[in-house]
Amino acid sequence: MFLGAALALTGAIVPSTVAGAAVQGAAAACAFDDAGTKRVQSLYVRSPAGADRYAEMAPRIADMANQIGGAINKSALKTGGALTVRHVRNADCTINVANVTLSANTNIMDYDAVKNDLAARGCNSADRKYLIYLQTTAFCGLTSGGTLNSGPSWAMVGSGCWSWNPAGHELLHALGAVSPNAPHGTPGGHCWDDPDIMCYDDDDNPGTYPLQDLCPKAFADDVDCNNDDYFSTDPPAGTWLADHPEANVARSPFLTTNALFAPVYTGTKSVTTARAGATAYVTKYQSDIGWTAKAKIVTNTSSPFYSSVLAVRTSAGVRYVPPAGVPRGTAAYVTVDLDAALDVKLCEGNAAAKGGCTATWW
Repeated sequence: MFLGAALALTGAIVPSTVAGAAVQGAAAACAFDDAGTKRVQSLYVRSPAGADRYAEMAPRIADMANQIGGAINKSALKTGGALTVRHVRNADCTINVANVTLSANTNIMDYDAVKNDLAARGCNSADRKYLIYLQTTAFCGLTSGGTLNSGPSWAMVGSGCWSWNPAGHELLHALGAVSPNAPHGTPGGHCWDDPDIMCYDDDDNPGTYPLQDLCPKAFADDVDCNNDDYFSTDPPAGTWLADHPEANVARSPFLTTNALFAPVYTGTKSVTTARAGATAYVTKYQSDIGWTAKAKIVTNTSSPFYSSVLAVRTSAGVRYVPPAGVPRGTAAYVTVDLDAALDVKLCEGNAAAKGGCTATWW
């Protein structure tokens, strides 16, 4: 959810009361980073009355940060570029996660109160986007101060939504997505050409900006599924993004082209399915954790449903077989060994369809 622009507050020094503050100069030595000063600072934030889960959450937050960067880079690769998030990092190049306990009189369920508390501690730098994992279930995600080129911005994700997808959604808001004037933009700062990480019906009125499946080969966590609303490294001349570079998150100085673990995006391929009148779209890309294949089946009326994956075979044999009755709406994510050749067989996401599953790729 996007709250709109907020006034930039003065000051740029994160005081020692914010644990894990930026290590000056360390990031420039990281092979997958650069010396750019505009960075995303991750924070774990709780109230004094809340349990201290920092030891548990810090590595999880770092993992989510890497997943967000991978999703952004996958979208960049689709348009011929390479981009990922530039983070505040520790001396050993790991992602810095600040450990913050709010003041006793700060209401953790109040977005503005938390933002003001953090700003008073120095989290108000024009060179920072603050990605805040807030230990409250009062809301899923809220963001203010979302601009392409500068901070401060405060993107908060409540503990009921602590996964990379909501965090990525809020961070993209902080980076300026989505302009209401974009081809598929909404007044609430989202989009309606689904599936897309930034798209949903934000006014609960199906008569105004109803979601439409205009990206049949995409998944719900794709960043700008058709690269035409808020993210493209090379928008074609004459398109809306080419004419409105101020709305193109791919131009944000908070992103970097230095990505040690850049996914190798191999594209999307159509395969024949066992279901009459349907086409399976399978994407495959490589990340630091291995090869990942995702599958989606679209009917001849362009109405999609997600598939399960019947099996993934490598030279070592069957490596993944999903449980029977994988529900529709669940995308297939399969990770195997880094250099393994894959043979992926698709079916329609229910036990009965498994026997007739014939589509094969890789």
